[in-house]
Amino acid sequence: MRESLLQISSAETGRLGVRHLKRFWALARVRRQGQPVEVTEHDWRFDNLLLHGLGLALEETTQYLLQHAPEFEEFEQWILARNEGRLAPEQVERLNSVFSGQPYGPALLAHLHEIEAYPDVLSAEDLRFWDENGYVVVHGAVPREQAQATEAAVWQALGMRPAEPASWYEKTIGKGIMMEFYHHPTLAANRRTLRIQKAFAQLWQTPDLWTTTDRTSFNPPETVNLPFQGPRLHWDVSLQPPFHFGTQGLLYLCDTPAEQGAFCCVPGFHRQLETWLAHLPAGSDPRQVNLEAQAVPIAAQAGDFVIWHHFLPHGSSPNRGTYPRIVQYLNMYPVEFRETMQWR
Repeated sequence: MRESLLQISSAETGRLGVRHLKRFWALARVRRQGQPVEVTEHDWRFDNLLLHGLGLALEETTQYLLQHAPEFEEFEQWILARNEGRLAPEQVERLNSVFSGQPYGPALLAHLHEIEAYPDVLSAEDLRFWDENGYVVVHGAVPREQAQATEAAVWQALGMRPAEPASWYEKTIGKGIMMEFYHHPTLAANRRTLRIQKAFAQLWQTPDLWTTTDRTSFNPPETVNLPFQGPRLHWDVSLQPPFHFGTQGLLYLCDTPAEQGAFCCVPGFHRQLETWLAHLPAGSDPRQVNLEAQAVPIAAQAGDFVIWHHFLPHGSSPNRGTYPRIVQYLNMYPVEFRETMQWR
């Protein structure tokens, strides 16, 4: 059984006609049986492209496959349910083009041309600020009304009420402040916003980017019974060389002054990370070094989008305001993006 599953190739498809999907399912099946599976960089890259191309979240999908062990046809139905019952032809075409090494068709090329023709979002001054500090704020990345609609969807998903602070503490959010809330029309609309896509395209110097399906988060004012849960400063990337350029981002869904649990980071650290690591005492864990004194909170308004270099130590901060900090995480990357497989 194990060998037959491992022999499923990326070229095999099912009812949805998506390459690599059956192989992804098969490898998850083997892992669930407790068998070791070597993850090659090739499979890692294809897995990420597959999930993001299908609008799926990594953790949610992994949990479903490991906990429920669905047959392949059931897995395909689960995917459709998270895509409002259908996959757009462009989704399937783009994935299969990449997995088969074939060029994009006219519809996909037209979308890339649309992004290329869209006016620059980041000015020359914005790009200089990015180079110096490793982050940039895209003001009005989505209309304020759209951000507020997403905020309302978060409140509804939580079953909490904005005007009743007591309701903010009635239930567990998720993992700390992180919500497992991925699939809603307004979340999807934010991911498609041309202003956000153009900002990422300028930083990556290509419009051909893949969009992550990531979490939202809800960080209420801390109390005696619920102190700040983090995450404090951290990296989401391996600190083992070689190092590769990468981005991360979040969309503010409500006005967020500095004291309201704003996103924070250590500006400019992307330019010194390698040198800093090289000069740490032998045997020390870089993730345990306290850099809090250098962290700066980034206040912003509803609809503003923060992009940061993934070399920056970053995190949320204690909410000492009077209203929750509510954000949607969102990132984009090109097909050539690489991460170091060895974790440090």
